[in-house]
Amino acid sequence: MTNEQHVEEDKLPPTDTIISEDETSEMSDAETSEDKESREESRFKEGQILRFVRVRFPGNSRSFPFLIGKRRIEYGQKVVAMSDRGMAVGYVNSFPYEVPFNKSMLPVRSIAKVATDEDVQKDQEAYRQQKNAENICNDLIEQFKLDMQLTHVEFTSFGKKAVFYFIAPARVDFRDLVRDLVAKLKTRIELRQISVRDRSASIGGIGPCGRELCCSSFLTKYGNVGIKMAKNQDLTLNFSKLNGVCGQLKCCLQYEDDVYREKRSRLPKEGDIITTHTGETGRVDRLHLLSEQFVMMTNRGVRKRFVVDLYKETLDKETANFPKEFDMITDETHKVVGLDDKEAKKIKAFEAEVKTYKEKGKSFADGIFESLFGEKTLDYSLPAVAELESSKPRVKTPDEEEEIFYTPSEDEILPEDEEEDIVDHEPVRTRVDLMDRGQQASRGDNRGPRPQGQQNRGPRPQGQGPQAPRGDSRGPRQDNRGPRQDNRGPRPQGQNNQNRPQGGGQQGQNQGRNRPPR
Repeated sequence: MTNEQHVEEDKLPPTDTIISEDETSEMSDAETSEDKESREESRFKEGQILRFVRVRFPGNSRSFPFLIGKRRIEYGQKVVAMSDRGMAVGYVNSFPYEVPFNKSMLPVRSIAKVATDEDVQKDQEAYRQQKNAENICNDLIEQFKLDMQLTHVEFTSFGKKAVFYFIAPARVDFRDLVRDLVAKLKTRIELRQISVRDRSASIGGIGPCGRELCCSSFLTKYGNVGIKMAKNQDLTLNFSKLNGVCGQLKCCLQYEDDVYREKRSRLPKEGDIITTHTGETGRVDRLHLLSEQFVMMTNRGVRKRFVVDLYKETLDKETANFPKEFDMITDETHKVVGLDDKEAKKIKAFEAEVKTYKEKGKSFADGIFESLFGEKTLDYSLPAVAELESSKPRVKTPDEEEEIFYTPSEDEILPEDEEEDIVDHEPVRTRVDLMDRGQQASRGDNRGPRPQGQQNRGPRPQGQGPQAPRGDSRGPRQDNRGPRQDNRGPRPQGQNNQNRPQGGGQQGQNQGRNRPPR
């Protein structure tokens, strides 16, 4: 084999698509694509607004746009349209949208009709034929010992053509397989090799998130996922979690890749020697992408956490003279430096944004009002509406009701509480106690018997008479007075206690105890 033959073989696709002879004759009878494009180009003008919906056919990994014009097509409705594999029943998986026409959109396809019950029954009958043809094909693959795996079978043109989809690691010679399939099924046969992503999109399924696979529901382009996207998001390179049901990286890794790229562009890189606006120099140890913060080891051996606004510049590692070891390391990452100022800036920016939205809304409302009435404001008030007559009493509004103020009298006002609670600790006096007290009064001693349990009462408050409150809860008596100096002479006999000083304090009690005997 010459070198030219080797080059030509390398240019061939992994597996050729083989179709039966009936289909080749049909393609020759159909008009060419150039004639279709020239005819459609004459129908639409450049920049003309066209109304489309996207239709997805079962077993197909992608949805296709179809022109609907002014027809009312609902989301999820079954329609009959011409797919890339012939006339088939599909369902609408998008809302109507408008696009200006340009030549790159040619050829423009349109929906043939809304699927009827008869069309749906034919489609269900074709599904049963697909399962029968799939079993026959699997038996032939095992018979010929081909290194290929059949994924699914699709009947198009209402059972007139069968398309077999398979995946294979290398090139497969399936000419004998096609010959036997045509002999058994008596229909046109087509075999297509697809990738593992196309297989998952065609069959469908449930992803690890619990929702329908993105590739089989709404994605039009998939597979543009790399391991760099996982690294940008600081994800652990565990392929059992990063891979989807197809065995490849999940398509959803690219959803937030732009956000992570933008945040990384503002933050320093890990391992760089940087300076901050606070005048500190250090090495970046860790990045917090979503919160836009970074952890830095300063040249003094202190780990701190900063916001991205405090990042100043990156220094050269060779000339930075950053120490390699520290005698002691202090961790202060529990507080974020500059977080309060950043939050204040966010609040001010949010308030300014809300203010602009309010101004735009007011200007829009004023413009609509002026276009309707010719003026920005109307200088008249609404006419008063007469109240309806009714036999029921009219209920007063809260504004019409009179406020009632109630002022209590002096008798109703309770006296204010004193500073100390007055508690009566004296025991209940019986009749015998009262009689003994009367006998003592006749002898000139009107003090009465001392109640039991009051031997350890504290000092009596100054300025109070014998009716001052007595309580055992007071502490022991603290009498710091000096020795009593009593310069009074002997008390005349026959003088009772009526001339004692008023007030009955401690001094009066001492005088009673020291009087001469009668």
